[in-house]
Amino acid sequence: MHMPEQYLKTLIQSMEEKKAVLKAILDGTDKQRSALEAEEPDWEEFDRMLDEKGKLIEDLVKLDDGFNAVFDRIKDDLVSNKEKYRNEIATLQDQIRYVTEQSNAIQAAESRNSSLVKIRLGESRKKIKQTKVSVQAASRYYTAMNRINLVDPQLMDKKK
Repeated sequence: MHMPEQYLKTLIQSMEEKKAVLKAILDGTDKQRSALEAEEPDWEEFDRMLDEKGKLIEDLVKLDDGFNAVFDRIKDDLVSNKEKYRNEIATLQDQIRYVTEQSNAIQAAESRNSSLVKIRLGESRKKIKQTKVSVQAASRYYTAMNRINLVDPQLMDKKK
């Protein structure tokens, strides 16, 4: 087997790995959405998935770097021998289309999650504000009640 064929197999394998990583990222994004859509958002699950997705993105960058390095080595040979590598090139093109679709799906899901995070944070802020107002009202109430319970000694009946 000639070098370009080996490199083409490496590129195809790299794209397969990239597809798997993108699927895992999309799954993580879906799990984050579920955590946000819960009656009480599960912020710990959301953060855990954020960390997991960060690692997956690092893997994706490494795959991209490796793919680009290999592709740069054989690009000229592929261009000059398109017919010879027609099937492999077609396979790579299909994979690139799929990866592009997955990337777009991830971007759309991330955008929806971002909007949901903003909504949930707004709700949390309202709850915190309501709690603060309730605590202040309760504090004023107890202060007022304590004043009422303090009977001025001059008003007390000294006859017993």
